[in-house]
Amino acid sequence: MFHSPRKYDVFISFRGEDTRTTFTSHLRDSLYKQNIQTYIDYELKKGDEIWPTLAKAIQDSHISIVIFSENFASSKWCLDELLKILECRENQGQVVIPVFYKIDPSDVRYQIGTYKKAFAKHERAVRNNESFLKVSAWKEALTKAANISGWDSSTHKNDSEVIQNIVQDVWQKLSLKYPKELKGLVEIDENSNYIESLLKEFPRIGIWGMGGIGKTTIARSLFAKHFPEYESVCFLEKVREESEKLGITSVRKKLLGELLKQQITTSDTLGTTFIERRLSSKRVLIVLDDVDNATQLEYLCGGLDDLGPDSRLIITTRDKHTLRGSVNRIYEVTKWTHPESLKLFSLGAFQQSLPKEGYEHLSERAVAYAGGIPLALKVLGLHFRSRSIEFWESELSHLENKDESWDEIREVLQVSYKGLQKREQAIFLDIAFFFKDQNKDSVIRILDACGFSGTSGIQILQDKALITISNSNRIEMHDLLQKMGLDIVREEFSNDPGRRSRLREIKDVPDVLKNSKGTDAVEGITLDLSQRVDFHLPADTFNRMTKLRILRLYVPSDKKRLANVCIPRVFEQFSNELRYLEWNGYPLKFLPQNFCPKSLVEIHMPYSHVKELWQGMQDLVNLEAMDLSECQQLQKLPDLSRASKLKWVDLSGCESLLDVHPSILSLDTLETLMLDRCKKLNTLKSEKHLKSLVNINVNGCISLKEFSVSSGSMERLDLSTTGTKKLHSSIGRLSKLKWLNLEYLRLENLPEELSFLISLEELRISNCKLVNKKKLHVLCDGLRSLKVLHLKDCYKLFELPDNISFLSSLLELRLDRSGIEMLPESIKHLQELEILSLLNCTKLQLLPELPPYIKQLHVVNCKSLVIVSTLKTFSVMMIGKEKFISFKNGKKLNEHSLFRIIEGLMFTMKSAAFHNVLVRMLSVDTRSYNYNSVEVCFPGCSVPRQFTYQTTGSSITIELPDPKLRSNLLGFIYSVVLPSSHEMKQHGVIIQCQCREKDGKKGNATTWHHKAIKGLNSDHVFVWYDPFHCDSILRHRKQSIICFEFFVTIESEELLVGDLVSIKRCGVHLIWSSMLEVHSFLRELNLELNLKLDLGVKLALALEMEQGRGNWEDNKRLLHALENGDEVDESLKMELESRRRGILMLIETKSIGSKL
Repeated sequence: MFHSPRKYDVFISFRGEDTRTTFTSHLRDSLYKQNIQTYIDYELKKGDEIWPTLAKAIQDSHISIVIFSENFASSKWCLDELLKILECRENQGQVVIPVFYKIDPSDVRYQIGTYKKAFAKHERAVRNNESFLKVSAWKEALTKAANISGWDSSTHKNDSEVIQNIVQDVWQKLSLKYPKELKGLVEIDENSNYIESLLKEFPRIGIWGMGGIGKTTIARSLFAKHFPEYESVCFLEKVREESEKLGITSVRKKLLGELLKQQITTSDTLGTTFIERRLSSKRVLIVLDDVDNATQLEYLCGGLDDLGPDSRLIITTRDKHTLRGSVNRIYEVTKWTHPESLKLFSLGAFQQSLPKEGYEHLSERAVAYAGGIPLALKVLGLHFRSRSIEFWESELSHLENKDESWDEIREVLQVSYKGLQKREQAIFLDIAFFFKDQNKDSVIRILDACGFSGTSGIQILQDKALITISNSNRIEMHDLLQKMGLDIVREEFSNDPGRRSRLREIKDVPDVLKNSKGTDAVEGITLDLSQRVDFHLPADTFNRMTKLRILRLYVPSDKKRLANVCIPRVFEQFSNELRYLEWNGYPLKFLPQNFCPKSLVEIHMPYSHVKELWQGMQDLVNLEAMDLSECQQLQKLPDLSRASKLKWVDLSGCESLLDVHPSILSLDTLETLMLDRCKKLNTLKSEKHLKSLVNINVNGCISLKEFSVSSGSMERLDLSTTGTKKLHSSIGRLSKLKWLNLEYLRLENLPEELSFLISLEELRISNCKLVNKKKLHVLCDGLRSLKVLHLKDCYKLFELPDNISFLSSLLELRLDRSGIEMLPESIKHLQELEILSLLNCTKLQLLPELPPYIKQLHVVNCKSLVIVSTLKTFSVMMIGKEKFISFKNGKKLNEHSLFRIIEGLMFTMKSAAFHNVLVRMLSVDTRSYNYNSVEVCFPGCSVPRQFTYQTTGSSITIELPDPKLRSNLLGFIYSVVLPSSHEMKQHGVIIQCQCREKDGKKGNATTWHHKAIKGLNSDHVFVWYDPFHCDSILRHRKQSIICFEFFVTIESEELLVGDLVSIKRCGVHLIWSSMLEVHSFLRELNLELNLKLDLGVKLALALEMEQGRGNWEDNKRLLHALENGDEVDESLKMELESRRRGILMLIETKSIGSKL
């Protein structure tokens, strides 16, 4: 699957007696199923020398998977393999993935347990200094390998889940390590080595050169070699093209999404946001490929100035001016030298590094003509492969007659095109005009319908280096090759575009259409209607275009329609040869009467004015996809009985659609049916149990009274906001259903069979009067896979059942606007729960103890809420948590409850700061800080009294201790008091804190991102702890006098609103890390004694490490052993017990003292 000069994708190292016939065998089979070439010692052939063969296999692999198991360390073979694997990691950038199978990683890291016994045996066998050194090397290798990020079987449910994750990890790493774009290219060590030397020294490197010269290839090879060394990586290709197509905002979201491994839905700039602070603590590698102006660069990189010193940014561009002021060094990619050029050409022409005998002079001529341009060399070499000397002479003579520079390059590229058969040439031109960056399988379907043999044609174009297929299965074409394709067609009739085979340029398409200049030569037309162009189409526009196969008049998804296309009441004719029809906003009520859609593969006509496509039954044997979304005048669909290949139908927003023709719901091929917001649709019923239907959506079909559709493959069903009143008991037979939406239905029954949906992960039953404690009790008994439960607006739901705790996988529970009066005590047992939302629960009176893993708690506008139990439970489970808690507009909260909220959350923030010391010390090797942060809002008019520094107004100045004494200072908690404000009812606002030194030097700003600020009914207190901001102050601020300035901005406009929203009070509280503070914290922590003592020891060790006290290595080893539950040797065991006793004595002494 992943082509490379190396023989294997993966080498598996394992202990045969432990896993050969079980885990390793299953892993190998799973890798093979994904076509990942895997070496395992089954591959040893009779007569092979074992070690040389294994060592060669390791060297010839991109990735090594090392399966550490109970008896791994007892095998000298396994240990020697590990040494060789780590050598290849060091010398050739091999990726290593450790797997800890039924063994604790610490056993491997510190050689304890069975590993200790194995090494005792190895050490007894030592006979000389050489064998002693070998044993030492084995130990070092195990420690080094165990510190590499890998997979631990103990954190997974079963072997199958571990294997699935490993295979996915391998696939992703191979995609990055050896992208298909590098297939067949020669090593470019001279370029790479020099740039690598720059990259070691400078954080920002620009790669500049002409198109086709190899800039992207160099960047790809650097990225492929070095990405395993970084925590966050992104290769953002084709920035210029993607920015034009999708918009720069979408490109930025993609960049941030890949770096943070999450979907980015906001338009936050990098700058001083939380995103930038998260990236600043990581080792980041970014490649921005084909940037063509400084504006793009500034928009994408404007906030990356504060990336860590070990992060790197590589930018490729054709415009040197773009790089000025943005990079530390610019590397110019020049044309290739003669030896490099000859080698690349020969690999293409002869599949070897030098020309074959008799072809030397001809090869020299070809290389000279290609002019050192890698793309031209590669294309030219493949063109001449297996050709006669006479062919070479003829082609070279033709090429050498060209004079102009672009003509020279184009002629080189064009030789492969000329060598194609006519069908393959047609495929190449179709891709250049219509299908670049499209899904390969979809394109093949359309090409096959055109009679072009799409699969073989695309393979031939790949073999000729005219296209590549990305790892995401999209067809890619170099822009020089695309330009060549456009030129080929343009030159068919340079002054008469109506006689060309394909049209796409903005200057040609409107002219041909509005003046009816099209002829039967035209096979395809594409036009972006978001471009500013107005034109009128006469009725006979398409009459003469009888061979038109592809028509695309489209609007990109992120853009608005700008073109004003005036048309007659009817078109006289469409070509019956159409395979692909896309017309966004088609203005007529019908397709032409005499149009025969027999050849259509896909029809896309969103936002059109059609009432009906055609009358009667049509022979739609090729139709696979139909998009008529947002066609608000569409009243009915035609008979689709003969659409035997139809898989995907989108009728979303067709507000006039009265019914769906029964033929659609009889198709065994149908996989997706989207009918959301079809407001007049009243029945959807199928007598047939469908085989392939996976996803059906009827959300917003308010007239839909009867729904009866079933499928054994169904995974998603959205019935929300419909007129459906009854659910059939057969719904319980949808055994594969994962997502079910029943929101805002006036149900007359809620069948108990819902509890049979054993695969269901998300259930929404909002605004249902039938939802009560008894019904939920039945559901909770059966839905053990449930992760998300929405019960919003269920006004008859007053209580949750006690067996809510059975939903052990539940991550999110939303009870907004329900009749809930109290939550059961058992809710604290939902150990996975991260989000609890109680917005506008106006009858809620009491909030009990909640689960410790809560990340978001929304208790907003709960006007009857009086009592809040302890929130100190939030302080227990803190590793990697961002907690947001809001009690906004809780006007009845009594004084004792407000005290508990403040006390609990101040304690939680202190806990977060202490745990962040552990985060830093446990991640000291990777510096990947999965920090804890806390943010809270509640009604009140004063900064919490616990705050050391507080004042009226919006700024406060404090004096920090001398830098030498700051090691005990962990960070800051911030607070402001905001009044009720008309502006804040209208706008979402954010609170920022800017830190200034005495000399006026600014630091990073920390921001309150959440929208709890909007709609305050009274004065409110906002308190937050931001560890990234704290780090930047403690790390970079040298002066002792620090001023904290707080201000408010309107989120959408990024405007200061200080004149409209005045900050009444502000405060800063310092968090100290003295052992006195630690002991006080431990005493208050609601944790079992043994766990509390372990935490105390870990905190003491981490603080000593951070402050440079004690023996670093011993402390680190003991800390990791405690964290991972590892065994320790006798000396460390004694130290551990001594530390435990000391902490216990201090805790108990203080407790006794306080009682006396």
